Amino acid sequence: MTETIMRLLTRLSEAGDDAILPGELAAPFFGPVFDRLLAKRVLVEQAPLTDWEVCDACECGLPCRPIRKAGDGYRAECPLDRRHDIDLTEDDLREFRIGAAALASVIGAAAGFGAAPKLAAEKVWRLGDTPSGRAVFLVLESAALTGDGIIASLRQAAQGSDITILAPQLPAEAAQRHHDAGFHVIETLGVLMPASDGLGVAIEVADLAPIPLTPVLRVRRATAEVQWDGRSVILSRQIFPVFERLLEKALSRDQVASGSHVEGTTAREAKDLIRELRDAFKAAGFTDGESKALIETVRNRGYRLGVQASDIVVDG
Repeated sequence: MTETIMRLLTRLSEAGDDAILPGELAAPFFGPVFDRLLAKRVLVEQAPLTDWEVCDACECGLPCRPIRKAGDGYRAECPLDRRHDIDLTEDDLREFRIGAAALASVIGAAAGFGAAPKLAAEKVWRLGDTPSGRAVFLVLESAALTGDGIIASLRQAAQGSDITILAPQLPAEAAQRHHDAGFHVIETLGVLMPASDGLGVAIEVADLAPIPLTPVLRVRRATAEVQWDGRSVILSRQIFPVFERLLEKALSRDQVASGSHVEGTTAREAKDLIRELRDAFKAAGFTDGESKALIETVRNRGYRLGVQASDIVVDG
């Protein structure tokens, strides 16, 4: 329930100062959660409505029609056709303004930031910094990111940190401009999720950083699978330990594995083990040149993987 209303409020807040939650939309959420939002001033109740919109294509000439008490309820009466009267409840007359700063605080808390958000630019809040050092900003209405000078303002507020912006869906031109500036822009609604206790909303810190580029080499130890350049090979349990020895060195300072390191505790020579390993890649569809490019021979020293450590991901 909390996640649903938070999503609704976040979407409605895109209207800026005119962000209003009408009673007819709010009614399903009335209860303890709604009362907490009122207490936090995420929602601020306005005076009850005294008039209602006119009928579609009505020729009465009125800007709106008055709401009158009718028994236990209320009625918005059409002066020309009683069939177009609308019966209303007391809840229908309630109206709530969305408090942008308070909503920003709730979203910041959902992402795990303990301190209150700080206004970094007009209608832009700095929620805090992730453990990896990214400065996270929240924008509730896209217009706040289209003005002149906003990129410079965010950079100044971030003080040299990488920047992530939580925002509504931006116009293509604005999104491209912030992307070109090196900012990571993500839709707020895309990362809001129910909290594990079911009582609130949460944002995973990992979702606040860009997804890394697909690694050149991925190794899944549990299945002895190696993915390279979009292709995959599952190595036998006999030859996978040889690959693991190369992998160990690739992730260390000295990336070259000596012959004795490749051999490990086996009685076979390193050159035979490397040949068998390359053959396993060729059997999976890699060319001879590709297998030798992945498993390189370093003259007079040994062997190494032809992939940078930063392009290797190991699962398990």
